[in-house]
Amino acid sequence: MEHTICSAFAARVAEFPSNPAVLGDDGCLTYRQLGSAVAATRKALTDGSGRAAILCCHGANTLTALLAALASGRAYVPLEPTFPVHRLAHILADSRADVLITDAAHADLALQLAPLHDVPIIHIGATSSEVSLEDVLTGLSSPAQPDDPAYLLYTSGSTGEPKGVVQSHRNVLFGIANHVRNFGITPDDRTSVLTSFGYDMAVTDTFSAILSGAAIVPADIRLHGLGHLAQTLSRYGATIYHSTPTVYRYLLASLGPSGRLPSIRAVLLGGEEVVRHDVELARRHFAADTVFVNGYGTTEISFAAQNHLRADAPLDHAVVPIGRPLDGIEIVLDSLTGEIIVRCDHVALGYWGLPELTASRFLDYDGVRAYRTGDIAKRLPDGSLIYLGRADRMVKIRGYRVELGEIESQLAALPGVGQAAVVARDSAHGKEIVAYVVPARDACLEYAAIQLALAEVLPDFMQPRAIVVLDALPIGPTGKLDVKALPEPMMVLANEAAQDSLEQLISGIWADVLGVDRVDGETTFFALGGHSLLMALVQQRLEKALGHPIPLVQLFEHATVSALAAHLRSPVNTNLSHSADRMRRRRQAQAGKRVGSCL
Repeated sequence: MEHTICSAFAARVAEFPSNPAVLGDDGCLTYRQLGSAVAATRKALTDGSGRAAILCCHGANTLTALLAALASGRAYVPLEPTFPVHRLAHILADSRADVLITDAAHADLALQLAPLHDVPIIHIGATSSEVSLEDVLTGLSSPAQPDDPAYLLYTSGSTGEPKGVVQSHRNVLFGIANHVRNFGITPDDRTSVLTSFGYDMAVTDTFSAILSGAAIVPADIRLHGLGHLAQTLSRYGATIYHSTPTVYRYLLASLGPSGRLPSIRAVLLGGEEVVRHDVELARRHFAADTVFVNGYGTTEISFAAQNHLRADAPLDHAVVPIGRPLDGIEIVLDSLTGEIIVRCDHVALGYWGLPELTASRFLDYDGVRAYRTGDIAKRLPDGSLIYLGRADRMVKIRGYRVELGEIESQLAALPGVGQAAVVARDSAHGKEIVAYVVPARDACLEYAAIQLALAEVLPDFMQPRAIVVLDALPIGPTGKLDVKALPEPMMVLANEAAQDSLEQLISGIWADVLGVDRVDGETTFFALGGHSLLMALVQQRLEKALGHPIPLVQLFEHATVSALAAHLRSPVNTNLSHSADRMRRRRQAQAGKRVGSCL
């Protein structure tokens, strides 16, 4: 019998009803309880072959909703709640979803989105211990077939709007079988799920666990911060850790020099370049027999190659190779160094509603379906591959796939912008986006206005960390943009000192985290080059200095020194002067660097 994702899950519910399926602070569910919640949600859905949009909290609620969608015969379309409404509305419209499944925490946002496209709203069902296991399994039966679409995952698109990657049940299960075999996943394992369910990392982490009788350990870093992540991994005994290198480095920095995560038996990094220092960090913070894995893949294939290393393995390269293709997958280069072409019958079905783009990237390669990735690699003498970068203008920002052309399109559409160019530059915090704009005739561009306008249509990781206004874009002899002639962003220094001890404490922490000399009370954290992971470090430092927890969401909602101080001032009763003095002495012992946004 050929399985679908839902039939494979139902088999695990029958086999391991009492095993934990989800372990997290927002809820712990056994397989039977998760199956009960899925079956209850499924009751509200008629059978269909369309798409179900999912707008739920990270973890058990999203998992319940997407499994219910699959049980109904639909493909699921995850909506990331932190994205701008404009982007969510586009995904909802483009996918032509015929139902929106949500939870109580996102009911208001669902009500805002659904009427725009006349989509009915379904709320996830509750678990029930009264439902028999037989009835749960009956509720998980699905009309879906192995070759039907299982999901649409939207990624950045060069045309100015995100594009949907379509994948089938059969192809997902092929990738999951590879992953389970390569990592030896058993019902005793606990797998971290750190990325949004709208990204292929979460697909691999989630289904490799719940289709093996293991448990997922979801953690929402944006909501709770890095300190909470370390606590969650330890509390629930996570055994397999998977994230981008950026999140991994911030996590281990939050542990301190001697902090350890002893339950982790395998560390898997992907989505960005992995370097020798990442392996050295593993030696310091994990058990000696922990396996370190550098994985390579794309949304269109999930994992295509992996390099499994013991933490104490010698390394011959500063950049860790991506290894060799997985079983059933062939990686073809057009020369010793060239574009990666993934040859496998299980690459994605294509791009939703974009037949020309699908035909340009997916091809028949000697009778086998193949995908042109646009990634460049070199084959080493031992046959393994080392990733060298992109052939086009797609970049990875903290593990997220970003088409610079999409940002340029959104900039060019703003009133007063005549021309726009966007590049990715290396910084102390990794790659960051810098935008260059030329005003239209008689137009006056304001940085704050551009920043606010982009925040309405682009997620945080796609927003430029600096915007530079030019009289004209530099053009090379070929008539194309001369990227090398684009100026570095001017570094600006805030010109006001914080006023009271709490503001001094906050601005001191910001200065340390961002690498600036000082910040004023009204410039936003993000305008100074900050992003969500750096904000999580700020949270950790503030909590330590003030001696009480501060929800990460409050730092996002109050993103200037003065606003955050005003918010914290009334409920906080602590010795702020002592904390501020300590931070000031620490800053004075360090050499400051000036960074920032500019116009």
